[in-house]
Amino acid sequence: MYYCIGWPKAIKLPQENSGVPVRISCNRDRIFIAVLTTDSLIIWYNKPCIPIICHRRSADSVSELGENRCLVWRSDSSMIAVATAGGHLIFYNIVVFTEVKTLYELVDSSNPALKRESAELYFKENVPPLIFSEAFEIMVPGGITDIVTIRDELMISTKDGHILRYFWDGQLNRDYSLDLRRIPFCVDQEVLRAVPLVDHGYVTKLSYSPLLGGFSIVLNDGRAAFLVAATLKFDPNSVQGIWAVGADDITCTALNHKFRLMAFGRSNSQGIVYAIDESTGGLTVSHKLLLPTKDYPGCPGPVTGLRWTPDSMCLALVWAGGGFSLWSTFGTMILCSLGWDHGSNITDPIKQAPYNILDLDWSGEGYQLWIINSSERRYTGKQDAEFCPFPKEEGEETKKEIPSQLGDNVYIIPFVKSPISVNPAMSSIDKLYLQGEDRLYLNTTENDTLSQDLDATVPTQEESAERTLQNSLLAADSQSSVSKQWLTIAIPHAYISSSWPIRYTGMDETGTLLAVAGRTGFAHYSLATRKWKMFGNESQEKEFVVTGGLLWYQDFLIIGCYNLISNRDEVRIYPRETRLDTTYATIEVVDAQVLLVNRLENRMIVYCSNSHISLFEIYVEPGNKSVCLLRKLQGVDAGLLSIHPACVVSVSLSHLRTESFRQRKESERESVEREMSKDTASLILNVSGKLVLVQRERTNTDELLYSAPTVLAGQCEQVWLPRQPCSTKPHLTLSLWLYCGSAGMKVWLPLFPKDDDSHHTFMARRIMLHFPLQNIYPLCILFKQAIIVGVENDTHLFTSNQVGPSQLPFCTLERVSQVYLHQLLRQLIRRNLGNHAWEIAKSCLDLPYFQHSLELLLHSVLEEEATSKEPIPDALLPSIVDFIRSFPVYRETVVRCTRKTEVALWPYLFAAVGSAKELFLECMSKDELTTAASYLIVLQSLEPASAAKQHATQLLDAALDKGAWDLAKDLSRFLRAIDPDECEEVTSPRSMAVLPSFPSPMSPTQAGEEDLSLVLGTLVVPRSRSISTAATKPAPLPDHQALTRSVSEKPGRLRKASSSSSPNTSKDGTAEEFFIDTIFARHARKLLSAGRLGDLGKFSAHLEFQLVSWLRREAGRAAQLQDFTWAVSRIHEDFDWPWPLHSNASSIEYRSRTSSHLSYSGQESSNYRCDKRELEEKLGNLYVDCGDRPESGYMSTSTGRQVSEQSLLSEQAVDAMLRVRDRTEQLSVLSEDEDVGSICGNLLNSPCIDLPPPLPPSQPVPANYAENDSPPRREVQLRYMLQILIEAGCLEWATIVSIVLQDAMAIIRIVNAARSGTEAQSVVERLHDGFLQIEHSNHKNLVGYSGFINSIQPQIKTLEKFLTALMPLAANTQPNQAASQTNQLKPPVQKHTTPPIRPTLPRTLSDPVNAHGNVSNSPPQQASTPKQRPASLSDNDNEDLHLEPETDPGSCIIS
Repeated sequence: MYYCIGWPKAIKLPQENSGVPVRISCNRDRIFIAVLTTDSLIIWYNKPCIPIICHRRSADSVSELGENRCLVWRSDSSMIAVATAGGHLIFYNIVVFTEVKTLYELVDSSNPALKRESAELYFKENVPPLIFSEAFEIMVPGGITDIVTIRDELMISTKDGHILRYFWDGQLNRDYSLDLRRIPFCVDQEVLRAVPLVDHGYVTKLSYSPLLGGFSIVLNDGRAAFLVAATLKFDPNSVQGIWAVGADDITCTALNHKFRLMAFGRSNSQGIVYAIDESTGGLTVSHKLLLPTKDYPGCPGPVTGLRWTPDSMCLALVWAGGGFSLWSTFGTMILCSLGWDHGSNITDPIKQAPYNILDLDWSGEGYQLWIINSSERRYTGKQDAEFCPFPKEEGEETKKEIPSQLGDNVYIIPFVKSPISVNPAMSSIDKLYLQGEDRLYLNTTENDTLSQDLDATVPTQEESAERTLQNSLLAADSQSSVSKQWLTIAIPHAYISSSWPIRYTGMDETGTLLAVAGRTGFAHYSLATRKWKMFGNESQEKEFVVTGGLLWYQDFLIIGCYNLISNRDEVRIYPRETRLDTTYATIEVVDAQVLLVNRLENRMIVYCSNSHISLFEIYVEPGNKSVCLLRKLQGVDAGLLSIHPACVVSVSLSHLRTESFRQRKESERESVEREMSKDTASLILNVSGKLVLVQRERTNTDELLYSAPTVLAGQCEQVWLPRQPCSTKPHLTLSLWLYCGSAGMKVWLPLFPKDDDSHHTFMARRIMLHFPLQNIYPLCILFKQAIIVGVENDTHLFTSNQVGPSQLPFCTLERVSQVYLHQLLRQLIRRNLGNHAWEIAKSCLDLPYFQHSLELLLHSVLEEEATSKEPIPDALLPSIVDFIRSFPVYRETVVRCTRKTEVALWPYLFAAVGSAKELFLECMSKDELTTAASYLIVLQSLEPASAAKQHATQLLDAALDKGAWDLAKDLSRFLRAIDPDECEEVTSPRSMAVLPSFPSPMSPTQAGEEDLSLVLGTLVVPRSRSISTAATKPAPLPDHQALTRSVSEKPGRLRKASSSSSPNTSKDGTAEEFFIDTIFARHARKLLSAGRLGDLGKFSAHLEFQLVSWLRREAGRAAQLQDFTWAVSRIHEDFDWPWPLHSNASSIEYRSRTSSHLSYSGQESSNYRCDKRELEEKLGNLYVDCGDRPESGYMSTSTGRQVSEQSLLSEQAVDAMLRVRDRTEQLSVLSEDEDVGSICGNLLNSPCIDLPPPLPPSQPVPANYAENDSPPRREVQLRYMLQILIEAGCLEWATIVSIVLQDAMAIIRIVNAARSGTEAQSVVERLHDGFLQIEHSNHKNLVGYSGFINSIQPQIKTLEKFLTALMPLAANTQPNQAASQTNQLKPPVQKHTTPPIRPTLPRTLSDPVNAHGNVSNSPPQQASTPKQRPASLSDNDNEDLHLEPETDPGSCIIS
């Protein structure tokens, strides 16, 4: 829970030409740091980091007594003892000079520009001036190897096998000195089996712990032992040695006081940690510190240094080869510098390691790690003498060792830590934040109900501004959760300058209130207002010290402190709303120093240094919401639970209980409710890693007593309890979570038996589950989300030309998380508790990563069992598969796991889940087409290519039917990639090493199985963008002109090699193309027959289907339309187009969709008028580009000329709606290679598009009217299909689209095209009958089109006249009678007369008139060429104008 942050800081020694630093040591308060060089002693003050004392020994002293080797502080920091290489011990006195207030005093310059203006430039901390003097020196016989302090004495180990005890006045305490040859050693404390040392040995390393009651020693032969005595005075007659069994290469040692552990470093770069077995008194291996291969796959050398943090929560370990690492209490590696990126210049992390640490020590509160770096390499790797692949030649020089780039200097590595390391009450907060020495790092976006909690109460007028800022902060924090950014909150200089370092921090349940406590006093912060609140009276801030942590209760801050003025221990409560002042605080005096505080709802527990536990009730004073009071409920002595009060790591309250304290038929949920009502919360204590449960029960006399303790688990580092139970997820929110370091995570999970389950009454109500946890150290448990949240270090390397810390990686923080749901399910299924596992999984179905959890569950079991070298007697995989099969995502989970697993493990998996082909067919039947596509990739590796092709064809048909265009596109590419030679050969299934030949599909859909003979129907011309190969025989040219491609489709070319999307280059490529194109053509025919023009357009755009060519071939078959009424309804339904309102019978104002406005009347044709002069002027001003046009989209404009807006609109109108039978070699519609979405985007910005009018309130708006699919977008799609249909000659469907769009100009164009076609008579008959169907239809929704039908009566009559002119008079008698009867239902049409002054235009562009203005009934004839046409459009036209293929390509005619 400690993490590096930033760059290390270099400390420049004040002396020039001083000796090399060899040792570093902090005093007991960790405020003074002593740096020992070979000839000097320098004392630094921690904050500000400045030197106070610098003492250098004379050259004569160094030569006579020897160089400095090690040092030790006296417990009261009044003396320092330095051991020399010559076996001498030099004592120094340290006295604080009280006559001088501070050692450093800053004075402002006389220059006004250099005066200090910021408060941060003023030192509030008084640096104490020290008087340093050498007291005396003594000679220690035998030579000094190590030195430690025990109370007010020195314990010195010598090379002659003695451990001598000296007083600080230099006197030897002979009576209590130890001789190793007289100390019995054994593996436990059974003295009868103890044997003294036979060989001559001596102690090289020594460490003492008063809480362990003994010394850990390292002998010169690599063995280690623990010296313990029956008395605290350590009488030599009662001292006994206990061997640390299992290691004989020990190099160093360090003791953990709080958890009572002994850590030893070994020569093989490993660490081993021992604990005391309370039953036998021997040393048992607690855990080992093994360097993971992912950080360094080798041996970085012997372990040379071990240091526990001041709170005993982490262990720093350094190697002789360089680098350091950080480990949690029970063996989880938090960070390792060997795995950091040091750049390309460092190729060997051992021979070129930047860090070559000689000694280290932690400063105040563990925020800084002081290290001494050595430039001399002590270990560069071992070389095997028996294996030398490159023997050295004679005379070859050995390469010089590269010194450390940091040199012989002192460095400070900054750290941040989790608040639960010193304030365990924060484990109940589901927020993630870290605390540094002068700032906080927040990532508090875990709780999704935070905004609900804030809005639960109605804010007052004063709180409204704060609430608004809070909500905006939550919105910003939700973004930081995604980007993993940290919010850094700097503690104000006014507080931190005199109260450094920060000791305790606390956060409320909502994550918006923070509090920090340093050396004295405290300050709190609001995330909503972004403001700090500190004591107004600084003397009140200095009068108390927070000793037992702090926590929030609603808007009140609770602290455990020591009053420096009154010399008493107190529990104080400060309201947040008022100013910080002691007069507003509630003070409760306690008997001893407060060590820990915690609460559960309105119950607070206080643990003091006298091992006394007090239980308080917190309540707000009635009538005064700014006053919070405490009422003591009960006190209990817990001295028997721990050896020392400092060994209690955490204490908390919980409603969780064991089986014996609940009624027999009472469920866990009922038990919690009953305990909450009866105030019987249990105590949970972590005592040196042992989790103890002390239950509180109400007796028959209505007295609450604590029962005997129950040990729940061992090696426990952290404990998490849910803040409040959740009815929807009772298992997760009523569980107890423990982290046990390298042993992983343990969960005390409740089991809820069914109401009718009476056969399993023997089962316990709770079970302790264990599962490993890798690559994360948990700092927060999100119970409802089933997520473990943690932090890890990340490094960034910046280029720097300077030699120093800037060349090292820059350390940053990264938030990490892990899902733990699959771990719980696996452990329950393993214990045959599948029913409970199913209940937990059912409660988590709403989690977005639930399927991922099932996938992790299946994958972890598969990897473990399939790769096992030994047979598994009771395989777990079948049970896991049966469990996952009960969820709808079973098939998708299996295929996801399959694709992420090695192919060699597939047979083992499918032996349990069943055949992959059967699962594929199940997906097809369940419409799970995305999953079926994933199975298709699996089947490609398991079955022959012919089978894969058959399955892919089925899936392609299904994808086309469901409109999954992306999936269909991928499947078509997959089919083209299959080698036809593999399909023809009868081979065994493919090798298991074959990889999928195409990426995973994107979208789903379903299809049925079709025989090849059913799809080989019509000849399909190869598409220009399809993948094909050179054919053996050229395809014949089409006989009919309708089969030729439009310009938009690009003429097809025979290619001898396939494109990059297909590796197929065989001779049968054309057959593959024919096979796929036939499937596409069949589906297009199905869509057109069903009237699904929208899907037909999307199908063409996504799959690059040449729609125009296909529609030309189908113009006389599937594109023929008989029921126009049904077709109009299908267009409205397919495009979700609103039906027009019922038009007024008197007059209808119709606005053309082509930016031309015509007025029509529904009853009298005399009201149907057009200003001929105005129309002639508009048509005369038309700018028509008659030259060659590049291939462009629908309604594209010429970019080569500058025209006015009116000319541009007119050109687009002519280009889009006035063309008759375009030349396919020149004119084009919208390119079929473009996506429909891009087309719509371009057309929406076109000025000529007339958006449909808004729907009136009387007409309901369709349900699927959305912003991204508005009527303008669908109008563009309809116009795109209209142009495609006209160009392809599908005039019946084009007429339907024109009617829906109410586009009169398009009707004119269609009518002219119908009369000029090769099959004009049949087409005109169908169009004429269709118009009559719509006109006389009784469909209620078609009534709105009556006005438009009346407006195009001239075109309908033109069709009628055309049919009349083609038929003999005798044969047309009866049809004419029928037509006359039909026309009786319509109003008579009055013919327009033209003024005799000027030539006239036809009244419509489709009704021919002669030069005199009379209507001509003669059949249409071929028009003259545009070059012979006069500029005016009003002369010589009793004929329709057509553009025939023989016409000049550069011409353009308006008809």
